Amino acid sequence: MAFAVVLAGQVLPGLAGSATAAPIERTLCLFDPVGANGMVAQQFQDYLIWARSKGVDFKLSAYTDEGVVAKDLRARRCDAAGLTGIRTKQFVDFAGSLDMVGGLQTYAQQHTAIRVMASDKAADLMSEGPYTVAGVLPGGKVYLFSRDKGFLDSLEAAAGKKVAVIGYDKQASVVANVAGASPVPASIASFGPMFNNHSVDMAYAPAIAYEPLELYKGLGDSGGVADFVLGMLSLQMVVVSDRFSEDFAAASRRYAVDEGWDRAIRLVKKADRTIPDRYWVHINGQRETKYRRMLGDIRQQLWDDAWYSHRMQHLLKKIRCDTDGALAECSTNAEGGSIR
Repeated sequence: MAFAVVLAGQVLPGLAGSATAAPIERTLCLFDPVGANGMVAQQFQDYLIWARSKGVDFKLSAYTDEGVVAKDLRARRCDAAGLTGIRTKQFVDFAGSLDMVGGLQTYAQQHTAIRVMASDKAADLMSEGPYTVAGVLPGGKVYLFSRDKGFLDSLEAAAGKKVAVIGYDKQASVVANVAGASPVPASIASFGPMFNNHSVDMAYAPAIAYEPLELYKGLGDSGGVADFVLGMLSLQMVVVSDRFSEDFAAASRRYAVDEGWDRAIRLVKKADRTIPDRYWVHINGQRETKYRRMLGDIRQQLWDDAWYSHRMQHLLKKIRCDTDGALAECSTNAEGGSIR
């Protein structure tokens, strides 16, 4: 679940004129699995007020199918769209690559990355073709949910188990294959029911999906959630560039990280706390080392395939190594070279 806005292009009426100019009307299509009353839609309410003060009057339409949001953005039925980071990748590769597998482990690291993305130096990277990302917010840590805690004991225990994989998310399919699991195609709308009726053994999701998608039904009495962070979800707002001014896009990115972050992170952390303690399976010691090594190998494989933005991939490695310079990867040439 991502909040990304694409903005660029010429100055439009109502954006650079006098404070008394009538605001321009634009359509914002927002993905929220719960709909207009969901957590993502809640995060946008203050933003809508801010945007109006800058001369843009957004009409918000909430969608429960993210694929339809993306199609409507491409068809210009939406001027802006709120999407998850990985879905944003098809519009702006640099911004969408933020959600890479194992790229970040903490909210502090994610905040650092989003601040870099909102800086003037990164402005050119936040636009691609007719689209611009005009804001990024946190969507939560992504965890592996399993209908049986035993499947989380080791990578070997996961071998052969069926895992729901979002169809357009190549990195998730690679993770499943490397771990020896059997990927089963799913969508954001279908993976919850598939996990809950045990059509699959495992699914990955942020904690914000736990209650809305009733994932506790799939966990039952014997299920578990690995506390190892597979990735960090972002909510990104993508806009059609020529429907907004470049100044508005830059200001929107700064607003998201300076004003939107605190509210969003409170909601995300609250969602993390909704998963009962009895479900958590602690991944530490050798198991954690193996998981980290596996995800590092996968990122290098996807680097070689040029699936991620190399600029983003090296940035996230630098952030990881700034946090913990003792990580083995920091002295290797993986993902763009040594940090030390």
